[in-house]
Amino acid sequence: YLDFAVQMGFIPKAEPIVFQLYSEPMQRFRLAARGHGRVVPPKEGDRRRIETYMDPLPFWHMPFEEAVVDLEKYPLHALTQRPMHMYHSWGSQNAWLRQITSQNRLFVHHRTAAGLGLVDDDWVWIESINGRVKGQIKLIDGVNESTVWTWNAIGKRRGSWGLKDDAAESNRGFLLNHIIGDQTSADAQGKRYSNSDPVTGQAAWFDLRVRIVKCAAEEAGFTEPQFQRFLQPPHFEPSPDRLTFGAEFRRAREATK
Repeated sequence: YLDFAVQMGFIPKAEPIVFQLYSEPMQRFRLAARGHGRVVPPKEGDRRRIETYMDPLPFWHMPFEEAVVDLEKYPLHALTQRPMHMYHSWGSQNAWLRQITSQNRLFVHHRTAAGLGLVDDDWVWIESINGRVKGQIKLIDGVNESTVWTWNAIGKRRGSWGLKDDAAESNRGFLLNHIIGDQTSADAQGKRYSNSDPVTGQAAWFDLRVRIVKCAAEEAGFTEPQFQRFLQPPHFEPSPDRLTFGAEFRRAREATK
């Protein structure tokens, strides 16, 4: 397989690939935080943080926000991830993909929903310590009972990606981003860090704690919060009512017959 990898250009040489379970680069960061080497972190608080999290061996620690949240008030973990078929928000420009997914749901376990008095297709407020967002739920069995999750990149602000104002993405789709904090709570010195993994910088899309509350009847059917519509640049033409992208491919193909 190494020769094949070289042939394909994946690696430069057919040499053994060493997987570091114990990461020497991580240990160098930790040693620097302890004062070893020519370059050390200048601030004491940063040194403590680097020494704690730059562990050369894999370890688990409680997410930063979860450590300061009332877990009885916000009992559910909330995850957001990209759908395989529409990895980026620009997928909403593809009419075929929009037929598959133009609205995301919050997936909730049947028993969790029953305990909260919820049924399939209910509209709920999804609340965290940072705010709340409204969306529609879908009941499933294939999720942990203490976890809810949804697709990311489906909910859109009106005026984005050339979508009409009545598009499902901006009227019924939603984003958990609105209720995920971008900074940690201040420490004893008033210092706040990015609410992200301290090693990789990965955003806290998997660290959120929430509660879900059924909407009032008059609140159902549309997502919130809503923001001012994006204004199109003056030279932009209005979005077409019917997409014909690719039609020229067929004409060109038939012209060669």
